[in-house]
This record gives sequence, structure tokens and C-alpha cells, in this order.
Amino acid sequence: MGSTLAGWMQALALVGALALCYRPLGDYIAKLLTTAKHLRVERGIYKLIGVDGDADQRWPVYLRSVLAFSAVSVLFLYGLIRLQTHLL
Repeated sequence: MGSTLAGWMQALALVGALALCYRPLGDYIAKLLTTAKHLRVERGIYKLIGVDGDADQRWPVYLRSVLAFSAVSVLFLYGLIRLQTHLL
């Protein structure tokens, strides 16, 4: 079997797998995101970091969260690249 045919078969298998699971997974995620109650793990994390899980997040808070997450990600990736020779 040629590599082109194998690539097309892999892409077709991925599309087929997505077609089989999009409805049940989508229904589950929709139910999870629209319910008013929080899971026990979520409540514990909210209590640990001091967040109100039912409060709306305003755009300045969201912006700070995105920038902080991006900064931590960049620093982590920089460290990973710098230490790559020592990780082998």
C-alpha cells in the first residue's frame, strides 16, 4: 500500500470516528455546560483557589487570565527547549 493511500485512509478513518461520536459527545458536553450544579472536584478546586463558580467573568479579568496563561506557557516552552538536550 502506498503512503498516499495510507494517508487518505487515515483521514477517512478520522472523519468516520468523528462522525460516530459527535452527537453523543456533543450532547454530553452541552448537558455538562448548561447544568447549574458543579461537580465535587470543581467545588473543591473553586474553594482552593478562592473563585466563585457561579459569578460571571468580566473582560478585564478574562484578559488577565489569558495573558497570565500565555506567559506561563511561553516560559514553560522556553524552559523545555533549553533543557531538551538534558532530557534525553
